[in-house]
Amino acid sequence: MISLKQPALALHSVDVPGFRYQMKTTWNMPTGASPSDVVFWISHMVDRSPDLWLRNVVINCHGLPGQLFVGGKNSSPIALKDLGLFAKLRTKDIGTIWLVGCLVATGANGLRFCSQLATTIGCDVVGANDDQFVEPRYERGNCPFGTIDDFEGTAYRFSPSGSKEVLSIHDPHAEEELYK
Repeated sequence: MISLKQPALALHSVDVPGFRYQMKTTWNMPTGASPSDVVFWISHMVDRSPDLWLRNVVINCHGLPGQLFVGGKNSSPIALKDLGLFAKLRTKDIGTIWLVGCLVATGANGLRFCSQLATTIGCDVVGANDDQFVEPRYERGNCPFGTIDDFEGTAYRFSPSGSKEVLSIHDPHAEEELYK
């Protein structure tokens, strides 16, 4: 389990399995949600947070290497070609974006996607290179507020400079730095 400091925003695709993470603000995206919708919701919540910032944003959806299906599996994914839209968030204060989708950071396309998202927005981005599964306690609805389940495979943190490092959630020093 990964604890995320608040204020945080969770955006859930219409067809994600298991329990939906609960943050200070949680939004269930409709079928067909677009990259522009995601940018709007993040911007809207930053502007309405008490200190005009979000420590964490969770995007919980299906994924493929370098793709996020925020509007459902049958919708058009967010891909490299769409990341320019996220430049509108560069002036917003966002700590870390957590991409909870299968395979999003897999291969050259996935690594480039995550790195470019981090540089475009100017914040840390976390994504993993394997299929993601919902832990049983989350499926039963026993999910503590402000948490997400652990990543399967290797999780990477991409910095605003575009650099990549392996993220070790279980390293207490990494946690201190990550949850700023």
